Amino acid sequence: MTIGIGVDIIAISRMRDTLETSGKVFMDKVFTPWEQQRAETHPDTVAYVAMTFAAKEAIFKTFGIGWHFGVQMTEIEVKEGEYGEPIPVLTGRFAELAAERGVSRVLLSLSYDGDYAVAVAALSGGQ
Repeated sequence: MTIGIGVDIIAISRMRDTLETSGKVFMDKVFTPWEQQRAETHPDTVAYVAMTFAAKEAIFKTFGIGWHFGVQMTEIEVKEGEYGEPIPVLTGRFAELAAERGVSRVLLSLSYDGDYAVAVAALSGGQ
């Protein structure tokens, strides 16, 4: 059963500007240490950061909540599976909300091309 769905798109050039102006402050606020390390080793750091940011935004949207729920972007981590597929990991308040709603899986698809990165996420649970 689908519990929520979300999508996000971001211009990679916009992310480049954000990184140039806010750099470490932005990275620490949004990305986990593992994601920051992965960004440093990715062949296209800015595209990776844009794609991962879009993933977090899409997952946030699946919950249909606002910031007043006490969530943090670092409570969503986008790992990589055996074949490079994105594996979302929820912690903290996001994990609590997922448990309250009966979420058994967070599905995520990511892509980037040219100047855009896009993410589609869905929460599934139940039968």
